Amino acid sequence: MTQAPILPQKTRDLLSAIDVQKRHPGLQLDKLSLVGDMKIQYSALEQVIGTNGDHQLHQLLQELHDRRRATLNQLAESLTMATCGPLTLHLSRSGALENAGIALHPLYGFVYLPGSGLKGLARAYAETAWAPAQSDQEGAWRQIEAVFGWSKGSERHKGDWRPQEIKPQEGASVGRIVFHDAWPLCWPKLIIDIANNHHPQYYAGDDDPGDWEDPTPIYFLALDEGEKFDFALSARQRTDDGLLNLACGWLKSALTIEGAGAKTAAGYGRFKPVEGEPVSIPRSPKIASTCHELRLASPAFLAGASQQKDDCDLRPATLRGLLRWWWRTLHAAHLDRKELKKLEAAVWGDTESGSPVRIAVERVGEEEPRQHPDKNQQKSFAQQHGLQRPPQKTIQGLFYASYGMAEKDRETDQVVRRWFRPDGSCWSVTLTVRRGWFGRKELSPALLLEQANAALWLLTYYGGAGSRSRKGFGSFDDLAVPSIRSIDDCKAAAQQLRTACDLQMPPRRSVASPALEKALIMEEVSTLWDDPWYALDQIGTALQSFAKPLKAEDRLPLGLPRRVGRGRDARDLRGRKGERHASPVFWSLAPRKDGKLLVRLIAFPAAHLPDEKTSKQTLQRLIDSARQQLSRQAQHINKQSGRRQNQTGHLDQRGHSPAPTSSRPAQSLPRTNDRIQAIILEETTKKGGRKAKHEVSGLSGHIQDSQNEPDGIEPGQQVELTVVSITEIKKEMVFKWAAPSTPKKTSGNKPRRGHRR
Repeated sequence: MTQAPILPQKTRDLLSAIDVQKRHPGLQLDKLSLVGDMKIQYSALEQVIGTNGDHQLHQLLQELHDRRRATLNQLAESLTMATCGPLTLHLSRSGALENAGIALHPLYGFVYLPGSGLKGLARAYAETAWAPAQSDQEGAWRQIEAVFGWSKGSERHKGDWRPQEIKPQEGASVGRIVFHDAWPLCWPKLIIDIANNHHPQYYAGDDDPGDWEDPTPIYFLALDEGEKFDFALSARQRTDDGLLNLACGWLKSALTIEGAGAKTAAGYGRFKPVEGEPVSIPRSPKIASTCHELRLASPAFLAGASQQKDDCDLRPATLRGLLRWWWRTLHAAHLDRKELKKLEAAVWGDTESGSPVRIAVERVGEEEPRQHPDKNQQKSFAQQHGLQRPPQKTIQGLFYASYGMAEKDRETDQVVRRWFRPDGSCWSVTLTVRRGWFGRKELSPALLLEQANAALWLLTYYGGAGSRSRKGFGSFDDLAVPSIRSIDDCKAAAQQLRTACDLQMPPRRSVASPALEKALIMEEVSTLWDDPWYALDQIGTALQSFAKPLKAEDRLPLGLPRRVGRGRDARDLRGRKGERHASPVFWSLAPRKDGKLLVRLIAFPAAHLPDEKTSKQTLQRLIDSARQQLSRQAQHINKQSGRRQNQTGHLDQRGHSPAPTSSRPAQSLPRTNDRIQAIILEETTKKGGRKAKHEVSGLSGHIQDSQNEPDGIEPGQQVELTVVSITEIKKEMVFKWAAPSTPKKTSGNKPRRGHRR
């Protein structure tokens, strides 16, 4: 899309002489921005945040605050609150860019919260959260009317939450409390945030919610956490009726629990008091809430719009999107597209109505993000974590699984290394749920909270967050939910919701989107590994050893994009839905109580890779191969290495046992013509010959005499072979099939015990 300027070119030429830092943010956003696609919009927003303010603007804001306080201190009650997550407001206000507006002061250009919005926020909280918890309902509503005012017919639309027996007062009256605009204490720093719709065709009603659609990113402006604002309320008349303190309490609770501005259901706009006790959620039959702790079991490549250190965090919008995905797997096999979309809107909201489920995410602890190693650092990184060196011309399993997290940018020709949060990073997640509606059927807060809990349990048990989360990165510790302890409990919660909505449909035979009823689950593998990097290396190795021997077209069930061929003949492999389809396989790690790791795998056969039958067969083979290889490798490492500890017995900075420089046992290599035990690999030679691996030494190679292969040999099987040659430099061992043993004859020509004739 071409760039479309808003102002005439001559005007733009005159304004271009003014440095970006000295421009008014509002003018830069509304008048000087270029209109175009999202790439152009991102560049336009970069210029807006370039006007974040110089020293003179900071000094101006301080002078304005002094004048404001001198006036309000005589009349108003003030609160100082700080954002505990991203904040955005007035996204859809009239402007040049798509859903990228923000409330900027019309004169000075800093972000502020209009008093009219704060008044509405406080009133909504008072009526829907505070009033239902009061014993004197009529007295509570009279206080609300006194604070905010009332007019004829203003209460008609409140039949869902205002008691019918409490009639509004006659006449009309202005509210006794004035809500002033909230100003930042310091010039707030704007950031670029992102909303990424992964299923645009599904939400438009044109397709199922599958993993084949191209995400539609939308960039917009926001404030980051830690920005402090001054909130002020004043009484029209000085009285001792207590209404000013009551209104301050409502506003404080609303900012803390509900949040201000846009996207509050996704965790935006929440504040916390700078001083004093935190606000607790009131007990009410119309509100249900719970708090969980999410702790990373493996490193997570988290990111926002910039994919830099500053936005390497678990964003509430990201978590909400993941919960929606796992929630759909509970219902996809039972509902058609239309009913699924309608039920999802009742729980998670849509463009027509807000969600009754609110998510708040707050980071716990001070773990700093780190960067993925580049190619020059990968060898030392592998040695640091005791990773086994792979055979020649084979990618280390860890870097096979994390492919793309350190790659060269085509435009700058520089290696871009993604940031990650290390394992052990922790977040507090609060779910606050109000009652919802499916048509005219009321859905209780407890019922809806159980839906969110079920989705969160599935996410932490089988899924993960961030890039490469389907390869085991971004896994979480198992979540403790009293009412949900298994997949069956999740399915029961889903059935309870469908029953409440009168959606009694039998499971469908054919399901296009991922559904738990169709899922293939590997029995979890228990290990003695306590280093997630080592476990991720084993996952990558298992996946690579299965995928590498397959023909290019046979890898289609593992996901797209995939490149077929080389040079001029190279082409992108296509599925029935195009060149993109996220992997249907989810690997995850979880620690046991003793800190040792469990490996899990769940796979969703995809109807478009290339069809459900082929997908199911391939994924089942992957599960069988992975289970066998991981179990065997776990036993081998456990027996040979035991607890990974260095010679001094000290632990590393994270409390883990330091990894050995090599997981290969210190044993002498076999000699030529020795009989050894080896494992048949999935990988074959270019001519289709067998390959095997001597696990004790870690060396692998081809088997020369394919014509002597016994019947019934399968990949993963342990066989007896004879060593032909060993090349330590190439780390290669060549084998041949061992000839049957010839028994030595004893007196009476009877074979010795243990030998066959």
